[in-house]
This record gives sequence, C-alpha cells and structure tokens, in this order.
Amino acid sequence: MKKRWKSAATGTFAALALAGVVSGCGTANGTSSSGNSTKAASVPKGQTITLWVWEGGPNLKDVTALANAWAKKHGDTVKIVDQHKNPNGFKFYATAARTGKGPDVLYGMPHDNNGLFAQEGLLSPVPKADFDPSKYNASVVHAVTVNGKIYSIPMEVETTAIFYNKKMIKTPPKNWTEFVKDANAHGFMYDQANLYDDYALIGGFGGYVFKSNNGTLDPKDIGLNNAGAVQAFTLMRQMDSKYHWMNPSVTGAVAKSKFIAGKIGMYVSGPWDIPDVKKAGVNFGIAPWPTLPNGKPATPFMGVKTTIVNAKSKHQAADWSLAKALTNKAAQQKLFNDAQQIPALKSLQNSSVVQQSPMFKAFADQTKVAVPMPNIPQMQAAWSAMSVIKNIVNGKVSPQTGANDFVKNIKKGIQVQGS
Repeated sequence: MKKRWKSAATGTFAALALAGVVSGCGTANGTSSSGNSTKAASVPKGQTITLWVWEGGPNLKDVTALANAWAKKHGDTVKIVDQHKNPNGFKFYATAARTGKGPDVLYGMPHDNNGLFAQEGLLSPVPKADFDPSKYNASVVHAVTVNGKIYSIPMEVETTAIFYNKKMIKTPPKNWTEFVKDANAHGFMYDQANLYDDYALIGGFGGYVFKSNNGTLDPKDIGLNNAGAVQAFTLMRQMDSKYHWMNPSVTGAVAKSKFIAGKIGMYVSGPWDIPDVKKAGVNFGIAPWPTLPNGKPATPFMGVKTTIVNAKSKHQAADWSLAKALTNKAAQQKLFNDAQQIPALKSLQNSSVVQQSPMFKAFADQTKVAVPMPNIPQMQAAWSAMSVIKNIVNGKVSPQTGANDFVKNIKKGIQVQGS
C-alpha cells in the first residue's frame, strides 16, 4: 500500500507535467463547481452518473451495493466502472477528465493526488454544507485541504504501526527503552530507504517535509535537514551500525518475510499486511509505535482514501449526493465490517466495534498522531530525492551532510517541475 500511495502521486505528476497542464486554472473551475452544488435546491432525478471505483474485492462489492441503493432511492442510474486494476493508475483519471471523458464521481482516490488535480481544475471543491470538519481528526481535514478548500470526502485512513510476534513479545513496548530491549532480543526491521516509513522517526523528532501552517504547506520551507531530522537520521544509522537490527538493503517485503518466518519479533507495516500475516498462521499483535528517545510520539505518514467529484461533470448536485452516500457513517461502518478498512470518521474510530478489535484499534490510535502525506505537487520532488537516505544509513555520508543533500535535491526537483 505504501508503494501505491507514492506511485499514485508520482505517475499522476508525470502525466500532467508531460502534458504541460500544471497551471493555476483550478481555482476558477473549483469555485464554480462548488457554487453549483450548494445552490441546488434538490437533486434532479433521471440522471445517469458514472462512478469509477478504484477498489476491488469486498470494497467494490459494498460500493456497488451502496451506489445502487442510492440510485434506486433518487430515481437515477449509476454506471459503475471498476478501475482498480487499471495499469495507468490515477493519471488515467487526469487524462480522461481533461478531455471531458472522465467519470462524474471517483471512489478510492488517495488524498495526495488532491493538490495536482485541484491545481489543474479537475476537482470540484466539496460544498460546505456537505462536509463537517468537526467529525474528523484535524490531520484528516488537512489531508483533503488544498489552499484552504476541501476537495474530497474522506472515507478511510491508513498508517503504519508495529507488528509483533506474541510468542516472542508478550507485551508490546510503549517507550524507546522497552523497544530497544525487545528489538535486541528478538529483532526488528523496516524499509529504511523509504521516506514513507522513515517519517515516523523524522516527524517525531521535529523534522518535516514542508512546513505546515494550519494545514497549508509551504514548499519553500523544507525541514528535512533541521536538528530534529538529523537526530532521526542518526538513530536510523544506529539501528544498523550500533544495534545491528538490519541493513540498508532491507525492504518492506524482506521485513515481512522475516517476520512471517519467525526470524524477527517486530516489523513496521500497515493494515494491508494483515491478511498475509494471518494466512501464515503467525500469532501476532499490532501496537502503535513506542515513544521515541525524546519522549515524544512517532508520527508516521497517513494516507486518506477519498471520494471526489469531477469539476467538469454536469451533475454536480447528484454527484455530491452520491459521494455523501458512499462516505457517510453507515457506509464507513459497512466497509469496516466487510473490508476491514479503518473509517475516517472520529465517531467510528472511537466506537466499540473498532476499539474492541486490538489490531484495528492500534492503527486507529496511531492515526491520531500521524501526519498526512503532503498533497501538493512539490512532494514528487521529495519522493524522487529519497535515494540519499540509503547513503545516510550505510554511513557513506554523515547524517547532516546527507540531510543537506536531501533538501538540496528536493529544491532542484521542484525547480525542474517549475512549481
């Protein structure tokens, strides 16, 4: 899943950049779309709404049922198109929407596409009447906000936490001292070369990719070489050179295979790995990250799956009515029950059904301190520059020098993007 989040943004930006369409036209289109939606006194009947679904399995089944129920109630028709295996990813939406051939509504859009699509004018802002920010954690609201406007409705959140082998570790570590003791005794691994996984440490020590001002990101203020980020990179190197838990070549797949084989007691991943670990018959649990050496919580990246409305759709009122039906409390409850996706609504995260499930409670609790992946186009430059992390971890450069190189390369990448 972490690859999916990253590659979705990467592929989309490449498509937009090659087409020469990253422009400032989003505001005008978005404002118009929002106005049309909020002024509609009622949802017209007899319309055909095209819904693209970027989810398979039980998610697709549930979304299909929800959409058909909405259509029956409103006297409309919903044409559902399964896109979850589309090899072109979300750049396919950009291409289609740009030429007027896109869907009216898209279900399953990762939030980090919002900045790109909003900038080009491919997303309608969510009408104010259709979104209550108090129902979500602030981080979720920030995830779907671009330049002060909400561009999609959240329905699922994902982040990383600690998978641990219950036969080796009876009680998961809550602080760094306990964590080191367990890792030394039973082993620990994660994908150190991936910024997605590293951000739990970087953010926890006070580093950041782009400075956030109440959810508005400043691409000119990069905090990946400040004192906190350097502390995080130093600790990452110590995991290899001092504690010998892993080496820089360890990937997420390697960590999972070692965990399933019983060779390590802990590794980092998200809810997407639960089915494989269960199938392997491992007696495991999931816990939030322990507090870091500075006594503060780790802050892993968070992804938010959302539903968006095409700014070029001619059925805005009906589109938003359908979008709400796919993301309301009943829908999120159903998708948690059937597909085990962690709901975005605070009321459901805090409900007994989630809190009584130890595995999902861990992820839900972790999202409270998680940081949404930056949703602005400049984030592509950060993904492209993260190869320097391996040089830091393996000792080819000092943490400070490597951090400086990281920031320098991001700035160069942003210049190339022209943003």
